Amino acid sequence: MMQQKTLDRLTLQNLVNAYCYETGRGQIMPVDEQNALYKQISQDKPVLVLNLAPHNTIMAVPVDRVSQLGQHRFADTPSVLNAASLNDAQSEPQWLKPSAVSLVSFIIEDIVHQHKGDVKLDGNGVLKRWLESYEGLQTILAHRSDEIDDIIDDTQDFIQTEQSLIYGHAMHPTPKGRAGFYGAEWAKYAPETNSKTQLNYWLVHPDYIVEEFVDGDSITAELKTKLLADMSDYQRQLINQYPNHKLLPLHPWQATFLQQQAWYQALTEKGQLFDLGALGWHLHPTTSVRTLAAFEAPWMFKLSLSVAITNSVRINLPKECKRGMHACRIWRSDYGKQLDAEYDTIAVLNDPAWIALSIDGTIIDETICILRDNPFTQSMQVTNLASLSQDHPTRLTNRFATLFASIHQRTDKRLDEIATEWFDTYLKVGFIPLIHMYYQHGIGFEVHQQNSLIELKEGYPAKFWARDNQGFGYIAEYAMPLIDAYPELISESECVIPEDFADSRVAYYLVGNTVFGLITAIARTQLVSEATLLAMFRDCLETLDRQYPHRSLFDLLLRSPTLPFKGNLLTRLHALDELTAPVETQSIYVDIPNPMSA
Repeated sequence: MMQQKTLDRLTLQNLVNAYCYETGRGQIMPVDEQNALYKQISQDKPVLVLNLAPHNTIMAVPVDRVSQLGQHRFADTPSVLNAASLNDAQSEPQWLKPSAVSLVSFIIEDIVHQHKGDVKLDGNGVLKRWLESYEGLQTILAHRSDEIDDIIDDTQDFIQTEQSLIYGHAMHPTPKGRAGFYGAEWAKYAPETNSKTQLNYWLVHPDYIVEEFVDGDSITAELKTKLLADMSDYQRQLINQYPNHKLLPLHPWQATFLQQQAWYQALTEKGQLFDLGALGWHLHPTTSVRTLAAFEAPWMFKLSLSVAITNSVRINLPKECKRGMHACRIWRSDYGKQLDAEYDTIAVLNDPAWIALSIDGTIIDETICILRDNPFTQSMQVTNLASLSQDHPTRLTNRFATLFASIHQRTDKRLDEIATEWFDTYLKVGFIPLIHMYYQHGIGFEVHQQNSLIELKEGYPAKFWARDNQGFGYIAEYAMPLIDAYPELISESECVIPEDFADSRVAYYLVGNTVFGLITAIARTQLVSEATLLAMFRDCLETLDRQYPHRSLFDLLLRSPTLPFKGNLLTRLHALDELTAPVETQSIYVDIPNPMSA
């Protein structure tokens, strides 16, 4: 029963917080403003109140932690009453406790009603995705209930933190939606269940393989050399029989999925393709589900996976591979070495190779495998910011509380001092150098919380690692030396962007998603307030504003009354696919009140 209540509360909390932030609706009612009716459900806590159309419904939920940045922590599931009953002298208003799915329907119905006549919104599709995400979290909680406290351990290695993102993006309505995995497959391939798997390999005639490798002549030859010792007699025999055939790694789910394609049948019948089955390192799925890693493997593997994970079916695209290649060449070049020296607290995880099946000159996107640098060891403390910032599902604590307590034990510093010092160190190690790189070299990173990796030394940030270099952008106004040296950034990669577009993405990914998420999580420890951390961040921005005067980014962050914020709920309701739509229209952005604006 406890698990059911936790499940309902967490899944509704994500959805309701997203709704409030994206629509600007929903009010916090403090304890001293509550009448007898609200006191019935408030548990002596502030209450978040929503007035929902078209059924004239009031939805209210007690809140354990109020956040001015939108990530409220609920103390319970919401209750509802009919607003008309407040004016009916004949009857006493009654709070009802509907099922979680009914509450979701109220929220979706309200937005669909507000948009009626504009566009047709996919309310049913979002409800379906929410149910899939709900079932996903149910699977996770069942698998992790005995060791749920592990997610707030102060010391965790890279893979532990990658497999600890229990309930996902705090402002996403369906963070654990994975349409395509059914039954036991969900737990088998989920990072949150501590799973691991071998990849499936196909042995393919070289005419049907396209490959690129920054660090050597042939990634398929390198793979073959590294995997040979682990092969079965059958696998080795096929390799010897077809010495020129090349290896193609696939996610095991994807390999099974693709065996139904007509081209697969045709290639196997002609002896152009052999399924070698499972082989090689036992790899752990990371937060993105389709990127897998192991400390002993030479690379991480980012694989095409025809499963709708959160907002999109996760198919790699050739232009992303090209982006990764160009980014890798830049960072491996003398220019990149200069960047490394200039910004010694910033590092990137590059993608130095990719392999795919190609038929009649057409790359089969569903087979693309990208190989990523794998520099982390088990002794390093590396964490993505999403896992670091999440609440404990059942207790009013988080990993920051544990981390600060362990620093306090070691140093005897005051806990509130540690909390502000940690945030200040993050700004110096990560945020400020990223802004310098933006203006001095025109390089921008799409570093939301999940793609921001922090290497900790003695509990504090020591290095900021940016991953997913397909999301690196080059700002036309500041990156001309780079663009001149690598004209393919425009022609092949389509990743040169104008400053105003780059500003809006920095404002969301680096500030709205990452910095605001960190501020909320550090303030959750109750050692320091969101207001104090926001003031520190504002001071940091004002210093940068003096260094780079008259830049539109600081006008936006410091002086605009609103900031652009990605509306994941509205993006889902509009049924947009972020991987295939043009970059300008792939997501719905909304304006949120700017907490730094004077």
